[in-house]
Amino acid sequence: MNTRISFWNVTVSFTIPLLLLWGITSASFAQITRGNIIIELETVALGLTSPVGVTHAGDGSRRLFIVDQTGQIRILQGGDLLSAPFLDISDQLPELNINFDERGLLGLAFHPDYGTNGRFFVRYSRPREGVSTEPCFGTARGCHEEVLAEFSVSDDPNVANPSGAILFRIDEPQFNHNAGDIAFGPDGLLYFSLGDGGGAHDGLADTPPSHGTTGNGQNIDTALGAILRIDVDSAPQAPLAYAIPPDNPFVGQTGVDEIFAYGFRNPYKFSFDDGSGGDGSLYLADVGQNLFEEVNIVDKGGNYGWVIREGFSCFDPFNPTGPPDSCSNVGPLGETMVDPIVDYSHEEGGISVIGGFVYRGSSAPSLLGKYVFGDFSGAFAVGTGRLYFLEQPVPGSFEIREFQIGFDDRDYGLFLKGFGEDEAGELYATAAAVLGPRENTGIVQRIVVEALVAGDLNGDGCVDRDDYGILIADIRAPAPHDPGHDLNGDEQVNRADARTLVGLFTNARGVACS
Repeated sequence: MNTRISFWNVTVSFTIPLLLLWGITSASFAQITRGNIIIELETVALGLTSPVGVTHAGDGSRRLFIVDQTGQIRILQGGDLLSAPFLDISDQLPELNINFDERGLLGLAFHPDYGTNGRFFVRYSRPREGVSTEPCFGTARGCHEEVLAEFSVSDDPNVANPSGAILFRIDEPQFNHNAGDIAFGPDGLLYFSLGDGGGAHDGLADTPPSHGTTGNGQNIDTALGAILRIDVDSAPQAPLAYAIPPDNPFVGQTGVDEIFAYGFRNPYKFSFDDGSGGDGSLYLADVGQNLFEEVNIVDKGGNYGWVIREGFSCFDPFNPTGPPDSCSNVGPLGETMVDPIVDYSHEEGGISVIGGFVYRGSSAPSLLGKYVFGDFSGAFAVGTGRLYFLEQPVPGSFEIREFQIGFDDRDYGLFLKGFGEDEAGELYATAAAVLGPRENTGIVQRIVVEALVAGDLNGDGCVDRDDYGILIADIRAPAPHDPGHDLNGDEQVNRADARTLVGLFTNARGVACS
């Protein structure tokens, strides 16, 4: 057996005959085309190692908290990266492989009332001894567990108390597919993700099957391969350190009570569309194995298909590069599996989807309501990450578009590792120039939509009344004003710029303008 381990993916070659499956027919993947949105990437932090995400505390401080896989949470305040970490748990992590690892500090979420209670939650990996019958035992990376823990801020708002309380832990059979994202939903409950346990093919082609006879993705008696939902505000239900939401799908019946949805391979990143104008939908990017990457909108109790399906296509664990023409569309309870909203092939779009956010900021009206995400890279030796967004030409029908980076439409040129969102709903991408958690090439960049011509203030390709409304709102607002709104070059933003803008009314890109 020849095995090649790749970032968030495992590719395994087998000569075992095709596994016969039944039911649905494989579907084709989406094509990716260049979109008409031009972005620039404004660097806000440098010198990190492997930044996997960015978030905010929701406390009005406008600080950004950067999650570095190596165990530190760093603060970006007033444009400066503070030298002392907000939290450092590097001594609690396994020894990370500097060439490639999926373990580490993986997720951070601040309590919705953090400004008054100082509570926050992290997802990370911890070493464990393991036993000789486990796939991880005796390997170079060793055995580990995935952990959810609660911490609190100290009297210094930029320093957390170093000791946390572990709320949830689970043994991992392999080192990869840890997922690790964490977020509070619009319902005030805490959601976090776990992958299928690692390895390849959800363990089904191992001898013996390392994840059981059905794989973890289709096993509702394990928390692996699922999105979990818990209540950290109600009285804990002993022996648990938290409460179980009573409407979780498996409460009072067979299945792990914490499961919110399942059938995932490596749900590395997810987010809620809970900004102004959002409908609260849970967007989740599930990393595929050999052929396809997918994005899902997740509903309570849904089964999203892994290990029977990869994207819209069928999956055969004994022939992972040859999807069967048909397969089952029914889960362990007789439920119909849920399709992703979009998928793409590795050949078309890259090898590991990186989930992002629906844009709900105010600086880029042309991006409003669009889901922004990307792909880690198309190769492992050099970073060739890509940045995408979803269009809906027809409501409910999604198409993938690739951002143009700069007016020269240049390549991204980095390993994309995550996304982030600030208090104003503006978005950030996190990346590094090297594959593994080593060196100091980690970077955080703000995604800025470029105006195409002077006066195109919302980046929609037109100079029109929409831009005039944006400018007038800025003129009427207290200073400071947006320097990009100084259209006549007098270093002021006032009604003289409004007169200049009216003179620029035009069809800037040959498209219909309102």
